[in-house]
Amino acid sequence: MDIVNPIINSIDWILQIAGALLGVFAVSDAATRRPDAFAAADKQTKGTWSGITAACAVVSVLGVLVQGPFAVFGLLWLAALIGDLVYVLDVRPKLREVQRGSRW
Repeated sequence: MDIVNPIINSIDWILQIAGALLGVFAVSDAATRRPDAFAAADKQTKGTWSGITAACAVVSVLGVLVQGPFAVFGLLWLAALIGDLVYVLDVRPKLREVQRGSRW
């Protein structure tokens, strides 16, 4: 069992760092998008997504700095991860499509 615990701790640490980086990326991306692109993509407003991603980034960074309720695979950390993933995988591609225009 002494061999397994360091491996699990390393995986937890990698996931915490990845979640924090994803949160910081999502909030910085949401802050740099044009406000009219959110309406054109039929998504919530820029302020809403900036707030959601900022809250998720704070929780993710606290997961790295403070254990306890913000620890990896905790409920708050998972909620923050889901919020960031929704932005990155659903909202961001639509915004990029709207801002670039159609390829055809």
